[in-house]
Amino acid sequence: MDISISLPSLGNTWKNALCADLAESARTESYVETISNKSDTIHKYAGWSDDILLKRSYETQIRSAIKKLKLKNVELAVDTKKDLYYGKDAGLNVRNIKCEHGAEQAWEYVVISIVWPIRMPLMALHYWQGADLATLTIELLEFVRTLSFNIKKILFDRGFYIAHLIDYLESRRQKRPLPYQILVRRDDAIKRYIAETKKKIGVFNHEFKYPKKKSIWKPKTTIVVCKDAGKNRKGESYDMIFATNLKPSFSLVREYKRRWNIETGFRIMEEGKVMSKSNKPIVRLFYFLLRALFTVIWLLQNTFKMHYTFKAYLRLVEKELRKLEVYKPPPIKPTF
Repeated sequence: MDISISLPSLGNTWKNALCADLAESARTESYVETISNKSDTIHKYAGWSDDILLKRSYETQIRSAIKKLKLKNVELAVDTKKDLYYGKDAGLNVRNIKCEHGAEQAWEYVVISIVWPIRMPLMALHYWQGADLATLTIELLEFVRTLSFNIKKILFDRGFYIAHLIDYLESRRQKRPLPYQILVRRDDAIKRYIAETKKKIGVFNHEFKYPKKKSIWKPKTTIVVCKDAGKNRKGESYDMIFATNLKPSFSLVREYKRRWNIETGFRIMEEGKVMSKSNKPIVRLFYFLLRALFTVIWLLQNTFKMHYTFKAYLRLVEKELRKLEVYKPPPIKPTF
């Protein structure tokens, strides 16, 4: 908080009280305004910050956590996370969605997380209306390349089946490929591959075309069709199709299930959500990264100290911070 928001002048006692209020707001999933009298101040100071400082501050904590956990080989997943928005005047900072719980707009973030051997959010970027999803994802991937672990695999949902992103992941020109597995949406070419697959598995070379730098780029990937990969709730069989540069096999179906760990991580983060009515992107990003940070320090607590449920840990944090508050009694009125 000292790095990303200019609060040192307010004193340690004030900051301890603020952090305690934020922990309690997260535990109760309520607005800071209902817990604290410091909401206006924190929103003002957060508004003076910028996303680079916020992300740099969060990155410092992530690098420290990775070092403590001694992570060597990891699998990652990338997905988007929505925060429903009921306010006004957010403009292009929010995205239009199908009506969900009465909301037709949402703040959205692209998140990259470790999904194996642990669940830990590594970084998030604001995904505003008009932003390019592939470009934001590449920015996240460039960040994780700088971290001190080996990436075994990166898992993506079908929304990331994008030629530009696959071109980056293959990196045939730069010789910097990343191992990936993307669930594929069914366009005409994919439907043709499914029809041509007569056995349990089918493997096809697929070429894209997309414009870049005033020319046409043609990245290639391998499409793996896995027939009868599972059954839906009605008991009907379904196929799973992946774009990947990994060895084609039916085991891709089982390995892809680890991607659901990022959804589990999102559900945990949702249990520590600090509510806000602010329409400022920097304030919303601050609260989103704070929510992610709570899950990281909870993971460290459970790994190296005593195990707590997430809600119980937030209560513990709040109580410990209250102990650091310095109570100053009011001055004694003189008697005459």
